[in-house]
Amino acid sequence: MSVASHSTWREIHRPAPRFDDCQFYHSVGLPGLGLVRGYWDLRPTVDAYLGGFDFAGRSVLEIGPASGFLSFHMERAGARVTAIEPPMERLWDAVPMPHFDLEAWRRQFSAAIDGVRNSFWYLHHHYRSTVRLVEADAERLDADLGDFDVGLLAAVLLHCRSPMSILEGCARRVRRTLIVTELYDATLGERPVCQLLPRPDVPQVDTWWSLSPAFVVNALGLLGFADARVSTHHQKRESDGQPIPMFTVVANR
Repeated sequence: MSVASHSTWREIHRPAPRFDDCQFYHSVGLPGLGLVRGYWDLRPTVDAYLGGFDFAGRSVLEIGPASGFLSFHMERAGARVTAIEPPMERLWDAVPMPHFDLEAWRRQFSAAIDGVRNSFWYLHHHYRSTVRLVEADAERLDADLGDFDVGLLAAVLLHCRSPMSILEGCARRVRRTLIVTELYDATLGERPVCQLLPRPDVPQVDTWWSLSPAFVVNALGLLGFADARVSTHHQKRESDGQPIPMFTVVANR
């Protein structure tokens, strides 16, 4: 692995890993291998997932690329993509949970994340991609990283202790458009709310929030992205084949 360091961020370059060392987050078709299944299959509905946005000629700041399915899709659509991953030591905002073995969870979870990051580099080399991968804290992106036309946060905020901090950090580096996709819970109604999901009797520590579309619209408006539109769609969850409701906000300055 080669690393180019700039202040508090590092651009990462890695050789192609073995396929067997990969864990794919999104399903993808590969020559000679057929359909490689992940946790989600966005292939038929990726344009809806991204709010129908035209990425041609745009520079994109993507937070949390996972296997890079969206990164490489946007690149094929004509975008110049910089993807942000947190350093492994700042990997996840784990929910505090009584009587939960957090260290054991982190060891298991880190191994899974290693597999997902391997899948990104497997696809990066397979596609001969020019997508940049940068390790940085998304809440504190330095000015020398550059500014971007578009920011993308796709199913990221629900996993963050402070969604507003992530949005604010990205907004500082985005000139024109922020795109946010999240799970859609119609029971939250029309109010700008976050519902705290963890419960003391349910041992899960990696998902914090259910966000209403109005929360995202309101938050982006506070950050200067006041011209917003909301769309809803369904995406296939591979574990059971169910179509899961989601929403996307595309907001412009």
